[in-house]
Amino acid sequence: MAKILLLDFAEEEAKGLLDKKIDAERKETNWKSGKTENLVPPPDCKIIFYQAHKLPLVPSLHMGDTEHFDLFVHNGGAAICFVGEAREYHLTNIFGPVPGLKIEESADPAKITAAGDTAFHPVFADFGKDIRYAPEMFPVRTAEAQTTDMKPGDPRLNGQVQALAVSSALHPVAGLVKKGKGFIALLPWFGEKNIAVTEFLLRDILPKYSPQLFDDEDYQWMESYEYYFPKLTDIFHQIEEETERYRLNIRLLKDQIDEIKRMEQEPFNRLLKSQAEELKTAVKNAFQYLEWQNVVDVDSYWKHVIRIKEEDLWLLDENDASSLETNIRKNPVQLIILRGGLGPAPDSDCDILQKYKGRRMQEFDNTKMKSILIGNYFSKEDARARPNPFSDQQIQEAITDKNALLTTYDLFKAIKAEKEHKITKEEIRNQMKNRVGLITFEY
Repeated sequence: MAKILLLDFAEEEAKGLLDKKIDAERKETNWKSGKTENLVPPPDCKIIFYQAHKLPLVPSLHMGDTEHFDLFVHNGGAAICFVGEAREYHLTNIFGPVPGLKIEESADPAKITAAGDTAFHPVFADFGKDIRYAPEMFPVRTAEAQTTDMKPGDPRLNGQVQALAVSSALHPVAGLVKKGKGFIALLPWFGEKNIAVTEFLLRDILPKYSPQLFDDEDYQWMESYEYYFPKLTDIFHQIEEETERYRLNIRLLKDQIDEIKRMEQEPFNRLLKSQAEELKTAVKNAFQYLEWQNVVDVDSYWKHVIRIKEEDLWLLDENDASSLETNIRKNPVQLIILRGGLGPAPDSDCDILQKYKGRRMQEFDNTKMKSILIGNYFSKEDARARPNPFSDQQIQEAITDKNALLTTYDLFKAIKAEKEHKITKEEIRNQMKNRVGLITFEY
């Protein structure tokens, strides 16, 4: 039997194969183990079975290991992946790019059909009733086992995906991807029957579909350094040295990633996940990054006065040599009010804009003021999927009162666009000062 690697299988599952004299080895990905260790295929491995289901959502893991597994498949290895609730990177960080892969919602297992008479058709004939989860994996429609060109960017891929099974919407829920001399088979999640499907594939499917995986097994002992001549061992040593250099370089790059995340990314990420004082700190940091002349924490300004401090920040266009109070009395001021929550903006958050502005205009005898409500609403949802938290009536009232509404996600996107050189800090400041109603930045 070919040398087998079982990734993220339970110990008892691996033991079941070993008891049947199947030459298998078990390893865990860092998603499964919770560690950060290098992962490489065993030198004599020919087939890898991988269970990708309900793994932690950490897209950076195993990025440094991709080349080893990509080369394994490219040189003729077979990778069989049972895909459950997973993200694309749970597959591509291990086996490299898969042309056109886009994991969508799960299809109804009862309505999955085999796509024509492929070598893998018996899997769905015998175990189709055992499918427990089957995400649609490619954005194409096909009723047959046809090969679809997915236009890959990697020249080592031929860019072709053969559908093995489809959902009722005719989207592939299983596919075969050719890569170099090897292939990747993406199968649905059969639950506790994954190990039975594994045995079935080893016994009845793979020897017929890819017999080279099982050739010359009686002479595998010759693939040992003890039999290699010097020229061959020298090349293997060179590969080991290059691999070690590669690992060191990847480690240095990962350290850079960690440092950039900590120093540059995380302070702005807080715009999307913070509330209360932490949100005020994040927004204040954002305005200071945008080089607003004077960003005033209202609590600090009134720290020696017993009073209700109402709004959170003041933004002043000028920061001349005169006192702060003089600036507030004669220069334009943006009154920043910060709110957030798990749902949309309540009317009570918007009603205070004009109230607070009226009080400050009277208090400082300055009519050059505008209130801006900045909200981190729907704060537990993916920011990209958050709906507009402000109602049409709330927006219209802000326009009438010459105030503004802004989400922390739009502020985050504007800063990201500035870092990408699509807009300047001055343009962001000017749009905040001049626009009323709902602010969405133009860049």
